[in-house]
Amino acid sequence: MKKIYSIIICLLFLLVTSCGAESKSVDVCRCLTEPSNSEWNKENQDACRDAISEEIGVENWEKVNMSENIEISAKFDALAKRCTDNGVSSETNSKVIEDSEPNSNNENTQLVTNIGTSNGFIWESIDLKAQVYSTLAFDDTIFRNIVYLMNDKTNSEDFSKMLEVSGPWSAVDANNALGTITSNNVNVSWTFSDDYSTLTNNKGAIYKRINMK
Repeated sequence: MKKIYSIIICLLFLLVTSCGAESKSVDVCRCLTEPSNSEWNKENQDACRDAISEEIGVENWEKVNMSENIEISAKFDALAKRCTDNGVSSETNSKVIEDSEPNSNNENTQLVTNIGTSNGFIWESIDLKAQVYSTLAFDDTIFRNIVYLMNDKTNSEDFSKMLEVSGPWSAVDANNALGTITSNNVNVSWTFSDDYSTLTNNKGAIYKRINMK
């Protein structure tokens, strides 16, 4: 009877506890660098979420407000840096960086046309729950990311600047770009939707494109 009871409990909580089933193993660095629209990424979203969360010591990294959790944000940045530094990065990420290098000087044109400030575009992200407003701008070779605290206001003039980072960036292909924050040498990446209306950064934040012209 005790054995039957244990089996019933296991079945009831199968989805939560998995009753001894092994979780899928993935390369956490590939999780951070693989384009979000790739087949591999789509097939491993849950496993990647769990792997990244385990690496930085949280239950679900996608639900963490990085702007309010400096320690967790630092752990994430350190993980991203480890995955993208030369000699430490995974094979997949090394290939992405290698492929992007020829684009750094003269192959950004296709992306700049659709995302760049020179063409009248700026990007914004609004998190009303966290009261955080962020802007992202791409010049020909430099990106600028500014984060503001909204202070329960709707007028941007009443916002308080929390953070500003910038650095060089380069196109990987028509929908992906890589950059490096100059102040701390941390690598960042962005994946653009096919119509360039939105982008998702390597921390999972979604920005919308705004036409300033």
